[in-house]
Amino acid sequence: MPTSVLINALEFAEQSLEIHGRIRASDLPRLQDVLFSDCGEIEYRLVGEHAVSGKLSLRLKAHGTLELLCQRCLGKLTYPVSIDRCFELVADESALPESDLDDDEVDYLVADPKLDVVALVEEEILLALPLALRHEDGCSVAVNNSNPRKPNPFRVLEGLKISTRN
Repeated sequence: MPTSVLINALEFAEQSLEIHGRIRASDLPRLQDVLFSDCGEIEYRLVGEHAVSGKLSLRLKAHGTLELLCQRCLGKLTYPVSIDRCFELVADESALPESDLDDDEVDYLVADPKLDVVALVEEEILLALPLALRHEDGCSVAVNNSNPRKPNPFRVLEGLKISTRN
């Protein structure tokens, strides 16, 4: 069962609190489909802040390494995670500014009285992953080392075909 770390987002930001910890890959249920193994760990730090504009925000920093599944060769893909995001808190979804929804520089987060920090970290990891997880330099090395190729069964048939002609 994944570990939950619940905070009141508004109070956390108002009091400029800080929380940090480590999350094992096995404690991230939504990532299980893309993990090669449960090895790996993410360190996170969440800090409540008062922005210059007077608005409350949360800054999330997370880093670590996960062993993901390459979608091309199905081998291990060591993936470095590095996240640094700042979320401006809003009271509810109706308070989200319509004009800034496509603005990449400002991220908004509903000020949840029971914000699950582990779920927030997991969500940000999922958003940071590329659409197609695969080795950047090709998969030939990974395929040869982790999955020795079986002989092609049609090569055996080819040998039989040649011997019957003689």
